[in-house]
Amino acid sequence: MKKLLICILCFSATQSFAQLRLGVTGSFSAANFWQSEGYRGLQSGVNTWAINDYQAGIMAEYDLGHTNLILQPAVLYAESGSHLGNRIGLGSVGNVHIGFSNTTIKVQAIRVPVNLLYKWDINNGKVRILAGLGPYIAKNISGTEKGYFQGDTLNNSGGYTTIKYDVNNKVEFKSGKSSVVSGITRIAPYDIGMDIQIGAQYKKFQFAFNYTRGFTRLYSTNYVNAGTAITNFTLSYIIFGHDIKPKL
Repeated sequence: MKKLLICILCFSATQSFAQLRLGVTGSFSAANFWQSEGYRGLQSGVNTWAINDYQAGIMAEYDLGHTNLILQPAVLYAESGSHLGNRIGLGSVGNVHIGFSNTTIKVQAIRVPVNLLYKWDINNGKVRILAGLGPYIAKNISGTEKGYFQGDTLNNSGGYTTIKYDVNNKVEFKSGKSSVVSGITRIAPYDIGMDIQIGAQYKKFQFAFNYTRGFTRLYSTNYVNAGTAITNFTLSYIIFGHDIKPKL
């Protein structure tokens, strides 16, 4: 009886490992913020541009039976953020009226996506097309906002002098409003959202296009709410394991 139980356990473990693959993954990211109006119907008042970022880490794949459905979790070190400029509602500092800002926010995080994929076999399994989606959660761990803002002040001749102020803020991971003029940049400590993925696999290499959309209000001022919006171009390599074939 003991021998039978040991055989069953060994067979189960072998089958489980046969359905598991482990690999490494890395992405080039075009990171930006989505934005919406702040309060009282005011326009958002900030222009955003994508910045170049990255993410890298380890990934796994687990076959959900012989169905071509794949569970793909990963643990990633990821950088995101946005280039922000021409914000309204900056206010004044003393007798200086702030009229323009130009800064870049970069946030480093540990991101854990869990995608459900479907793979279509092509060319007897050497090439596969894959598509899927799934949630992610990220813990933000460090970040900066760097750049400058400028304003006008009345000079002795009755005209205006433009003054430029450098910005070098360390991100505070807490809820609340940010104010570049006051030297305050606040980012939510956690980010939750969704990944959408489409790509192809050749042998042990995977190439994928991902769109990541955060649901969390990551950054806010009186005039804008903003969150994660990232386009990733991803390359992955399977180090251990192989795909199993679906049952017809």
